[in-house]
Amino acid sequence: MTAALTTAASELAEGRWSWPIPADLHDAEVVLREAEVTAISELGLENLRRLKRHDPQAPGWAAIRRLLRPLELADGSLDSPPTSHRRRAMADATALLLLRCAQTRRAFWGWTAAEWVDVLGADQTGFRQSVPAWADDAVRSYVANHAYLLGGFNEFHRLGSFQRLPLAWRIFGRTRVDEEIKKVRAVLAGWGYRLGQNDDKLLPMVICQLFLLNRSPHLEDLATDLFDRVRTERLFGNGARLNTLHAVQRAVADLGFCRPPVLTTGGATAKAGGAPQVWTQWVERWHATSTLTPNTRNGTRSILLKIGRWAAAEQPQATDPAAWPGRPARHWPPPWIG
Repeated sequence: MTAALTTAASELAEGRWSWPIPADLHDAEVVLREAEVTAISELGLENLRRLKRHDPQAPGWAAIRRLLRPLELADGSLDSPPTSHRRRAMADATALLLLRCAQTRRAFWGWTAAEWVDVLGADQTGFRQSVPAWADDAVRSYVANHAYLLGGFNEFHRLGSFQRLPLAWRIFGRTRVDEEIKKVRAVLAGWGYRLGQNDDKLLPMVICQLFLLNRSPHLEDLATDLFDRVRTERLFGNGARLNTLHAVQRAVADLGFCRPPVLTTGGATAKAGGAPQVWTQWVERWHATSTLTPNTRNGTRSILLKIGRWAAAEQPQATDPAAWPGRPARHWPPPWIG
């Protein structure tokens, strides 16, 4: 990992992000040659892990250059503090992947998603069980970097409670990611969402998983189709993450980059439209900030939207709670709603 490669990561922090690995970087043959398998074996752990007495001039390095070069470029593109612990994790991640290549006799860029999950494990415990004892917990995150940048892997929903935010920081640049998250927070804070608060951790996780899925850290690239795909394929499961996805799509739509989410009643998928826009905005703000249980909030939201549709037809002058006589907007909804 040269100084030039480390500098490349900081340069990528400015402007629009682009994929850091050239498509024509290496010989794309997936099957390892016999000389490569032999070289990995002869280099041994001392060299592969770059331990204190490793030999940088060992002839085996030249034999595996087409495997090593992409790994070096991927490491050099990361926005990662050059601490000794992180350098050790990077070196061990490289060693682990080279050993797995020799074991499978296939280059990592040809591995399937299932093969990457087999290396990464379905969770941290699974990772420890599938790798040598010297590969500590920090190694897993750097293997994930390579899986993403070099193997086309982005099925992070299969890796358990994987830390999406640090991964996105390293790949896309911390400043860039934080600035995009800040834009969404600003919109949601204006609507009264708790997700707009800086101490919330759920919003960054959801946004970063969207960035990773979309292979872009830019809100302007979050199209409606992506949000639809996440729901259709159940990539975020249910509960809080799905509610956060709804809020993120609303904010991205408000910024002009996608269509707003279709409102639903309860856990069903039926449309709940028809209420005036201003009424719907108040209802969604209440739904996002209420402390009631999810089932109660969803049921109450359905009732409120029905009231909004009735008001639009029978009492159109009452469809904006902020304009109700004697009831300031901050006191909406009525106390009996909760």
